[in-house]
Amino acid sequence: MAARESWSARNVVGGARMDTDIPAPVPVEDLIAQRGRGLAHAADGYLDRAEVARAWPVVWNYHAVIQANRVQTREASVTGTYGTTTWTEYHAEDVQRVADAIARGTAEVWPEWRKDTEAGRAEQQRYHERWRREVVRTRWIQAAIVLVLLLGVGVLVVLSVIDA
Repeated sequence: MAARESWSARNVVGGARMDTDIPAPVPVEDLIAQRGRGLAHAADGYLDRAEVARAWPVVWNYHAVIQANRVQTREASVTGTYGTTTWTEYHAEDVQRVADAIARGTAEVWPEWRKDTEAGRAEQQRYHERWRREVVRTRWIQAAIVLVLLLGVGVLVVLSVIDA
């Protein structure tokens, strides 16, 4: 596999200069050309989230960058046996425009949204810790609900035995 190029870019965010070694973005044309066949891919002219991640390797907070740089999105959906699944697709030309701007250092990408800055790594860690705490809290609540339901069923069984 060929070594990945890197671009030296200088971003100015909030008055602070930040020198970074940014991996070269994967061109959108290459991402689309690498797709397999079938319905598992975004529509023509659009990319899915994984493809955006490959086009912007330095970014971890894609949602913030998408909003800040006005990337066009569309909701896609498919209806199957178990209901309708929806997801977001991202306009390929806008993704390429932002990838080029990131490489030039002109995109609106705050240090907290990047993988290659201390602020970005710290913010990503905080985000994942919050997400993990939310998942753990949700699982505890689910376990409590199951326990209450089992306790209720147990009480009903005991009461039905006593009445018999």
